Amino acid sequence: MTTQQTNAPQYSALQLAWLQELGIEKPWLPSEQVTSKILSVPVSVATVDVPVPTVEAMVAPIRPIAPRPSGAPSARAAASAAPTPAPEVQIDTQALANAASDMAALADIISACQACGLCRERQQAVTGEGVMQPAIMVVGEAPGDYEDRQGRPFVDRPGLMLDNMLSAIQSSRTQNVYVSNIVKCRPPGNRNPKPPELAACKPYLMRQIELVRPFSILAVGRAAQALLETDEPLEKLRQVTHSLVVAGQKIPLIVTSHPVRLLNHPAEKAAVWQDLLLVKTVSGL
Repeated sequence: MTTQQTNAPQYSALQLAWLQELGIEKPWLPSEQVTSKILSVPVSVATVDVPVPTVEAMVAPIRPIAPRPSGAPSARAAASAAPTPAPEVQIDTQALANAASDMAALADIISACQACGLCRERQQAVTGEGVMQPAIMVVGEAPGDYEDRQGRPFVDRPGLMLDNMLSAIQSSRTQNVYVSNIVKCRPPGNRNPKPPELAACKPYLMRQIELVRPFSILAVGRAAQALLETDEPLEKLRQVTHSLVVAGQKIPLIVTSHPVRLLNHPAEKAAVWQDLLLVKTVSGL
């Protein structure tokens, strides 16, 4: 058996030009050697003229961009021209509190206050109630749900507990006691007031103390830590006569448990009784 040599295919000028356009400078040619074991088959190569496409035909036509209407701003200009949100206005509650000449004016200022977000969810502000120049001014941290509904501090079961505590030392809010809170609006869900909320409302309380002019202050629960500006636990603050400076005057301050805690922990009544005896002594009752 003999081997036959296959002739290399011939390319026309147009085919060579097309291959060159594709980046193939030397067309592939089949090997001239074949194994003796493979039968040689004559191959006839037909010459085909292939049209070479132009560059313009290979490139997709560019879609023209519609001109922007006269006077229409660009996207960047429109973004820069968009109104920016107004910065949050900081309300000076200290200045507002100082502007109150009496309790009625202070109550109006507190009702209209929008220094923190609590005003958006409460039903009404809870300023306080009681007699002026009292022997004792009771200060809590914030009103709860019942206080928010009625507009009065310390009502319902906690209020009844407080009234019983005061009655034990011959006192009442109709006789010689004024009752209030640091924060004047109920926090949602009766949660603890946040530090910014306490800071916003504290000037109102300080002005309130200045106008009420109490002989002593009984701070209940976490209100004591906020007034004394300390993180000390309440147990370390009790049975000590502290001082709160208001308008240059030192007012004795006694710390005790909140009435709500007494409702849940009746065993603490003995310790609270000692606190009540101390406030009774410093207030001159």
